[in-house]
Amino acid sequence: MKKHLTIALSTLFMLVGIVTTASAQSRTSVSLNMGGYFGVGVKHFITERSAIEADFDYNISHRAPMFVALYQYHIPLVTNLNFYAGGGINLGANNVGKHRDTDFAFGVDPNVGFEYDFKGTPIALALDYRPAINFTTDTMWDQAAFRVRFKF
Repeated sequence: MKKHLTIALSTLFMLVGIVTTASAQSRTSVSLNMGGYFGVGVKHFITERSAIEADFDYNISHRAPMFVALYQYHIPLVTNLNFYAGGGINLGANNVGKHRDTDFAFGVDPNVGFEYDFKGTPIALALDYRPAINFTTDTMWDQAAFRVRFKF
């Protein structure tokens, strides 16, 4: 567990450096994802309500590292609180360990969630649900997570 957290934090700091040099506006953010999966993500708004997101996560119960690319559409509910929905694809592995037990994972990821944006600060909090519906291995239904986003 400690090793996975160290890897996730190291990756987050690398992404912060990349995003900081690549974007001068707060349309881009990096996140630390915690819950059914642990990892890091980068989100970029392509319009006022549409965003793309790329995550690298690790599901401990399935021993599954996963890369996920998503499209999300944001709907304002009240001041600073958005509902979002969308979907994307995943690519990774399941049951990583002994080589004969490891399965290639590829599938779709529907995504719904809520995001609260603290205006005037570089922080947003999100709670979302994103099951990994895999075509090549088990579906992972336990993919809810809390996200802390840092906007740049």
